Amino acid sequence: DKLVSQFLPKLYEHLENEQVHISMFVTQWLMTIFTSTFPFDLVARVWDSFLIEGWKVVYRTMLSLLKSAQSDGDLLNQDFEQILTYLRQFQSKVDAEKIMASSFKMKLRQTHIQKYASEFERGEISVEKDMNQNADSVDGLSVVHRFVFKLKSSTRKMGVKNLSP
Repeated sequence: DKLVSQFLPKLYEHLENEQVHISMFVTQWLMTIFTSTFPFDLVARVWDSFLIEGWKVVYRTMLSLLKSAQSDGDLLNQDFEQILTYLRQFQSKVDAEKIMASSFKMKLRQTHIQKYASEFERGEISVEKDMNQNADSVDGLSVVHRFVFKLKSSTRKMGVKNLSP
């Protein structure tokens, strides 16, 4: 959420107004590093870069995909249902060359990622309480959040350090 609000503020505000939570679609992108629904040429390019640069390229790609969807899909003029439908359909039609070129122009720095990861770490306990209180949220969103929270907690216990999406 923080990265989208910083780099794509108009889109972020519109999604918030339409009650479209970024995690409704981005969680799957990040957890699978785009292998779930994107074309192979994009996936291969992201993974090549990911092996060299780490998570930064994954976040830049996510931002680039959203930027492309914002302009190509005219997301700022769509409602809740139209946004989710468009995001589901556009995944198979993205232009890998365009997305990767755009992603490398993103001014995302490792310090941004570290700052937001630290903020998340400090707020984890309250996030878990909030998730438990809102167990009946839209489309099983709390289930996704719980899964990500448990995944991060279990990796920390195992000593895995840089899992952070």
